[in-house]
Amino acid sequence: MRSGLMMANWPRRILVAVSCFVAAALLAGIAPLSAGRQAAAAPGQPDAVIVGDSLTGGNVDYIRPTLRNAGLNVRVEGLSARRIAVSFNFLGRRDSGVARVRSLKAAGVAPALWVIQLGTNDLGVVNNCRCPDPVAFAGKIIDQLLDEIGPGVPIAWVTVANRTQWDASRWFNTAIGIRAARDPYIALIRWHDLSASRPDWFVDHVHQNFTGVKVFTQMYIDRISALLADPLGPRPPGPGLAAATRLGPT
Repeated sequence: MRSGLMMANWPRRILVAVSCFVAAALLAGIAPLSAGRQAAAAPGQPDAVIVGDSLTGGNVDYIRPTLRNAGLNVRVEGLSARRIAVSFNFLGRRDSGVARVRSLKAAGVAPALWVIQLGTNDLGVVNNCRCPDPVAFAGKIIDQLLDEIGPGVPIAWVTVANRTQWDASRWFNTAIGIRAARDPYIALIRWHDLSASRPDWFVDHVHQNFTGVKVFTQMYIDRISALLADPLGPRPPGPGLAAATRLGPT
């Protein structure tokens, strides 16, 4: 079970009260570890691997060379319709994020940073879970992938923004926000915050137009660069756990 340096005894799947220190750190937009650490992949390894769905995979012909031209050594593993933990057949095999990370690790891929751009295709089951706590339900799905990656490895998770499923988006983003609050190795890439008030960046409720793709790619460049430079240092300003409960259209 994955755990942070300072929170090693906190089980992930039990929602506990966040301590005053961690809550204050989150609301201030910082991580509870000092700055100054440099993430570096081993020779021959990518600095980062992006495991994503159609938002990444459908735009890989633009995203991959743009990341490379920005000086980033990033392996891009995007696939339309990909879910976090469920593989299925739809116009071919759609392996899950869990399955793809497992296969990459088995092949010896060990980046300094895993970037996870998944969750959009899981919002339907979150929205229809018929459960008392959809945030906890979403968290159990998220935990399967976090556990597959394992402890002590920096992860950046891209928040979801589905314009027809704002409640499910909010529940999902709150669940990953809780995990980022208590594990200093987990950071957020805040696509939801960046795009929520910009319908002009989309061709539908979730997929970007070319303007949106350019913004999305620049978001990758900025956050991956920052996290590789200082993966456990101060987090950028942005809404914390309290604000995550208010995510929705503006």
